[in-house]
Amino acid sequence: MKNLILLLLGAASFAIPGSVSAQTDERIPIIFDTDFVMPPADDSLALMLALQSPEIEILGITTVAGNDSLERATSDVLRMLEIAGQPGIPVYRGADMPLVHEKSDFAVRSYGNWYSDEPPPPPPGGFATKQIENEAAVSFIVRTVLASPNKVTLVAIGPLTNIAQAIRAEPKFAENVKQLVIMGGAIALLPDGAGNITPNAEYNFWVDPEAAHVTLRSGIPIELSPLNVSRKSALTKYWYEKMVAVETPLTRLLKDTMGARFAAEPDKSWFMYDQIAMASLIDPSLVTTERLYVDVNIDHGISYGVSVGGRKIWPGAELAQEMNVQFDLDWTRFIEMFVARVQAPLQGERKRAAEE
Repeated sequence: MKNLILLLLGAASFAIPGSVSAQTDERIPIIFDTDFVMPPADDSLALMLALQSPEIEILGITTVAGNDSLERATSDVLRMLEIAGQPGIPVYRGADMPLVHEKSDFAVRSYGNWYSDEPPPPPPGGFATKQIENEAAVSFIVRTVLASPNKVTLVAIGPLTNIAQAIRAEPKFAENVKQLVIMGGAIALLPDGAGNITPNAEYNFWVDPEAAHVTLRSGIPIELSPLNVSRKSALTKYWYEKMVAVETPLTRLLKDTMGARFAAEPDKSWFMYDQIAMASLIDPSLVTTERLYVDVNIDHGISYGVSVGGRKIWPGAELAQEMNVQFDLDWTRFIEMFVARVQAPLQGERKRAAEE
């Protein structure tokens, strides 16, 4: 009897490793807006973290062109949900091109395939049997937010095209969003503020500067996770090997898609971008922020897509909004939490076991 009591107590106190609030019934309802590509892309690792976090309830996933085409983002995320054991999460197809930004020779020569309409390559394990929802992403986003005023958080880790279209589609939308977590931008005022696609522009904002401009000026409470904080990360072979030391469907996928990278360049490290934005919603104490006014340049010149942050309003940015801007990271706590989460038993399997 004593052993049975101890066993029951242990089961009752079980929490996903690194859990912040798994002991409560409170979960953060989110819409996950993503230019998804399978690992080693950062969107996929951010989704793994969200799927494996009991603090998070994913109401739906909306796809957008960015890292690659909309077709690939949609195809890959459908397959990821199957691998992660959560095929019940609905996926909605979003914008296949930015609001204004057109394909250019520079875009073709540089990173990304956002302008493409080519058929997507098969994801690991082949195309998903899970199907896309019939409803469009913007319709789903607006409908879900208005149905639960000030309850839904948007996590946007690609170009902000879907979010800007939702803002424009419904005048009451912005005022009813609880919070918007964005991975995007690079703030020169803070350390590590250079761009990663042009000298001063960050990729997500550069792909659709007009969408970023609309979104940042919308009045939605924003937590901005720019390149500044991403550059405080360093995914090395050491952390990769710790990650895949436990065999799960997620770590097998990481091993299959990232193993060659670390074998070929064992001394190199990679930044983590979207993963930090997602983690900061789960545990805000992982990041250090400063309140800044942030705006985006939409002039079609050398500073197209550049985000600018200031402690006070400056000429030309009179409509800029104040927001939290991340600039530092508790790297060790973050990566330890990430490793623990992807190694844990699949949340989808645990949910089904509990229901049975």
